[in-house]
Amino acid sequence: MKIILISLLILLSLHAEKVLVLNSNNTIAKYKETVDSFSKEFKGPFKTMDVSKQKENTIKEYLYTEYPDTIYAVGAKAYQYAFEYLPEKNIFFSTIVNWKRLKRNEKSYGISNELHSSMNLTLIKSIFTDIEKIGIIYSKYTKDIVEDFQQSSQPLNIQIIPYKIEKNNIEEESFQTLINDVNAIFIIPDPILLAKQNVVKKLFQASKSKSTSIFAYHPVFINYGAVLSISIDNPTTGRQIAAMINNKAYNQSQYPAGTKVIFNKKAAIEHKIKFDPNITSLVNEVIE
Repeated sequence: MKIILISLLILLSLHAEKVLVLNSNNTIAKYKETVDSFSKEFKGPFKTMDVSKQKENTIKEYLYTEYPDTIYAVGAKAYQYAFEYLPEKNIFFSTIVNWKRLKRNEKSYGISNELHSSMNLTLIKSIFTDIEKIGIIYSKYTKDIVEDFQQSSQPLNIQIIPYKIEKNNIEEESFQTLINDVNAIFIIPDPILLAKQNVVKKLFQASKSKSTSIFAYHPVFINYGAVLSISIDNPTTGRQIAAMINNKAYNQSQYPAGTKVIFNKKAAIEHKIKFDPNITSLVNEVIE
């Protein structure tokens, strides 16, 4: 009986699902936080590989040798390797800006790096009740994000003012037309806008001169003077992916379950924008 039991255990181990976590760069905090949280939540064994420390041929050979059943790709670089060499496998992904630009198939599943537009706008309207017009700067790469915002804004009595930019003249942009027409601007992860730091600084300087508040998708913009940042919570994303793999929840994509909201009270006062006095109940952090 004991021999049979041992044989069964060996047989089960041979057929156990092989899971590989492919990390774009474990020294980057958002990736590390996500993987650490995944590790605590995931119920089975898994292997890890940091692709930032390896040459492409080494990564390719490792993927073919391991040939995992499921890959969790953290970051765009890891996903690109996973999809290029093992597109036939279940590939889960997270922590990728503008993930809809990825090459995907019916076995690609993931967590968006952006919150649903309705959640962003509901939070904004809850904090800044007088907001009526919000500008969004976009390009051909982020047109779908703007369209989502426009659709979600209608029930909240917010008007979204889209402002399209082009790569060939982004350096000459002053943004004055948009700034003069809105109460605030929401920065989305547009690659053309964010490619040039001087352009981002110009936007903040021009907005400050007109007391137009800026909201953003990432906390880094608080350092530039953004009044509010609404971002995903990386540890929650790691737990969410672990739950998807644990439960074999093969969905094309999900929105993140956790948020991190930072309110820059100092900037809000400077911009003279009215905000809810019970702000602490709506945000995770207040910068005085």
